[in-house]
Amino acid sequence: MASASGLRQPKETNKGKNGFRERHIPLNSTNPDDLAISRHHFAQYILASKGSYNGPSLKELKAIPNEAPKDTLAIVDDKIKELRRQHQEDIELLTAFQAAEYRQEVLSRYSCIDDSIMGVDAEDLVQVDYLAALNELYSDARPMKRFQHDMDDSLSQIRYNYLKSLLPLLIQRHKLKRQEKSIRRWRDAQFPQSIEEYHNIPDRDTQLRIARFLSRPNSEREKMMDEYGWAWKAVGPLLSAFKANEGFKNEISESLKDAHASDPRRRPTATPGWQL
Repeated sequence: MASASGLRQPKETNKGKNGFRERHIPLNSTNPDDLAISRHHFAQYILASKGSYNGPSLKELKAIPNEAPKDTLAIVDDKIKELRRQHQEDIELLTAFQAAEYRQEVLSRYSCIDDSIMGVDAEDLVQVDYLAALNELYSDARPMKRFQHDMDDSLSQIRYNYLKSLLPLLIQRHKLKRQEKSIRRWRDAQFPQSIEEYHNIPDRDTQLRIARFLSRPNSEREKMMDEYGWAWKAVGPLLSAFKANEGFKNEISESLKDAHASDPRRRPTATPGWQL
């Protein structure tokens, strides 16, 4: 039974099972069946669309360090984007290849029709059977179930290989996102113990968060402490330095003013001329 996507659906008895062979099973080359012919056509498509191997030589591969570079979230995202782009390209190439194959088969079968035979002697059974066979061949050329099945099988194989490659990347991305979130929470929970440590914070947003904390009243400080997991013991040294050091206090004030002025959400909008 066909689905909304047009692909054949598995039988109920086969649901939950892997219908793709994970290893090569040799077929009878002297007497190929439809499966062998279908695989031959699919191999032709692969050769036509993928070409030959142009990667590093064996010597270059041996020179590459055994340890693979560590994947970051950005690298994994790029791999997923490239895999999806390649999959879309594979579908387009396969469709074009199958269309060309179908057209060639239709033309070949059409050429089998003998247009010179416009009529036959109804008493001559040989002529009658001959013309009937030609007409049947021509009629069968249009739907050609074998091509439909080949297309379904090829699409399913390509999508299966695509999902096999995509799933580990999605799992890896989810894991990296959790790790990144955990690291961010840990960094947010860290509070500088001195003015020097505050100046050494590499992230500008983190510095501004600390500056806002120092400049706010105790009630708002407590809310920020609950939000970021800061303890009074951790914030005490820098808070004392902020209260005792006028230079540091002015620095924090100027830093917040600069951040306020550079925030595009805080910039005043120009008054339209028609309102002046």
